[in-house]
Amino acid sequence: MRAHIIARAAAFVLIVAGTSILAAPEQTAQPGQMTQPRVWIQNHGRAEAVPISIQEAALDTPLRVRVVNLQDPKGTDGPIQARLVQQSWDYRTIVVTNGQDPAAALTAPGAAGWEATGVTFVRPDGMTLLLKRPRLP
Repeated sequence: MRAHIIARAAAFVLIVAGTSILAAPEQTAQPGQMTQPRVWIQNHGRAEAVPISIQEAALDTPLRVRVVNLQDPKGTDGPIQARLVQQSWDYRTIVVTNGQDPAAALTAPGAAGWEATGVTFVRPDGMTLLLKRPRLP
């Protein structure tokens, strides 16, 4: 009777351990091991661009990228055409008079997407701040 209870307890422990391993198949075998490099990008329309930032990559060699369309799961390993685009800016100035709080003067333009460039022109009655924002296409 006692051996029967021990056998059932051991079977229960093995089943629980096995199902917990199967429940997390993406886990690495040991801490610190690299996982598979997979990225999911979902566009919300044809005109939406996919902005990316590549850090610590050798730009003199092409990057190997695989694009898989959900309608065609076979996918191709063909190269993707990419180009560098230089950011263009819109500029404007605001005048902050003596005694006026600069943070209060920048609140409304900041909400509209403008940011201070750090360039200030000092005037006798205050200062002129140069603002910029990315030019909209």
